[in-house]
Amino acid sequence: MQSVQIGDRVQFFYNGKSRAGTIENQWPERRQGSNYRPAGFCLDHGDYYKSYQRNKVSFLAKQS
Repeated sequence: MQSVQIGDRVQFFYNGKSRAGTIENQWPERRQGSNYRPAGFCLDHGDYYKSYQRNKVSFLAKQS
């Protein structure tokens, strides 16, 4: 899965539906070894915000 940062415009599939927007916030999951992996992120869809769990996201891609 692609690494994304706050402010990136992304497109992905979540529960079988295509989603797109700008990442507003990310939160880490519990520590695994010496690294933290993002557990989820909040996406700005333009007129509303929604949170997504990273383990249910597929085909994540950055948009230019």
